Amino acid sequence: MSRRRRRDPVGIGDLLGRATRSFTRPGDSVLTSVRASWPDATGPGTVNHAYPIRRSRAGVVTVACSDAVWAHELGMREEEITARLATALGDPDAVAGLRFVVADHALPRADEEAPPSPALPDPGPDALRRAGEVTAHIDDPELRAVIMRMAARSMERETGP
Repeated sequence: MSRRRRRDPVGIGDLLGRATRSFTRPGDSVLTSVRASWPDATGPGTVNHAYPIRRSRAGVVTVACSDAVWAHELGMREEEITARLATALGDPDAVAGLRFVVADHALPRADEEAPPSPALPDPGPDALRRAGEVTAHIDDPELRAVIMRMAARSMERETGP
């Protein structure tokens, strides 16, 4: 077979094959499966402190941990976690081992807490008066005050301020 010169035309399939090989690595689909199975293999709270970040060609998965305590704890459970991942993936050879490193910068960001709700405006005097009449039979003054405010807001929502 003759050698192809650089200026010879190349099929589009060859070009696409070369391009996609440069963007993907062997094992990426396994790493995606490991990431999906990680909470079940380690426990749901672990994702905030440890997360699989890469997989070597030999099948060793590197896990970024938030600190040395998490790395040590998960290292002690390596055999158990590896067995659970093998079961979840359906391939005992998919994960050859686990390597735990302290790399808190590589962890996915936890969902930020929702901003606090804005304070509700105070109910108007008419709504407070009507709510006071409805809640007059409640003996506990603290409970009566809370229910009166809620009733007044509800009444204003129904009739408008």
